Amino acid sequence: MNRLSYEEFLAHGDEFDRAVSRTPEIARFCSSALWQKAAHDTMQQPEEGDEYFIFEEEGNWIVFAERGGRRIFYPLEAAWMFGSPLIGDPLDCLDLLRRATTECLDSPFGFCFGGIRKGGILHRAIMARREECLQFEEFPATDCVGIDLSGGYDEWLARRSKKFRKSIRQLRLPEGVSIEDVSRESPGELFSRIEAVQRETYKWAEGIDIFQVETYRKFYRILLEELHDREDLRILFARREDSDLAYIFGGVQNTTYRGFQMSYIEEAKPLGIGNALQLRNLQLRADEGILHYDLGMHSPYKERWADRWDEYVGAFLVW
Repeated sequence: MNRLSYEEFLAHGDEFDRAVSRTPEIARFCSSALWQKAAHDTMQQPEEGDEYFIFEEEGNWIVFAERGGRRIFYPLEAAWMFGSPLIGDPLDCLDLLRRATTECLDSPFGFCFGGIRKGGILHRAIMARREECLQFEEFPATDCVGIDLSGGYDEWLARRSKKFRKSIRQLRLPEGVSIEDVSRESPGELFSRIEAVQRETYKWAEGIDIFQVETYRKFYRILLEELHDREDLRILFARREDSDLAYIFGGVQNTTYRGFQMSYIEEAKPLGIGNALQLRNLQLRADEGILHYDLGMHSPYKERWADRWDEYVGAFLVW
């Protein structure tokens, strides 16, 4: 059982991500070292004196950080809790957590879990051991939806409703509008273009745009820059002449694509560009061998695109 500092955890990011790729029933991109680091460094900075609780043993990992000196440990990304703080074999990870708690903590401490697939292996294992806890609570988490591209784009389309397929066949870009893959262009320029589109959305006008919150803005900028460095950034813009109308922004890890943001300027709303962007992105990701297209948190408009709707729960326990 090896205990690591946060810096040591980052240094072993590739090893950690290989374990992520083997872990069943998790949101793989959001459990990755990159997502966890970006969230930790922007949204959930620990306070002075807070402690990390990061352990590795035979390819199994537990990754937690204390928040606010209250002796409660959270995942590194605790805003949405998409990712799992237990990586590897779910049963072995839970056993590792129990042993690490017993050996390294001298009084009861709380652990807050996210990224637990409802009814999955880890969920069942936690529920089976809840009687060991001094305190146990389960709470709803953020559900996610996804697209199965293992059979390719045509098989995905064949599973859609007749009405949806008809709308896809009739989908045409307005005259003078083109979709461009700009994934390898300068990350600084790309982020500036994203922000320029955001400023022309109705959300920005109403003061509810996520990019108006500095921590989230920094979070997405880190994702964009580091994915660009790895050549794992995927971003398309819809343009008319020299003007950006809309974009779709995400990243890949192994055979998973995770979508982050898609926006269009308010002027472009009647043009139906959002569907065209999503469809073109799907085709490109299928062509490059992506097997799972993660649409992120559930929203009703995503249901007609999705093949699966995964329910997640969180848990709080004190040992």
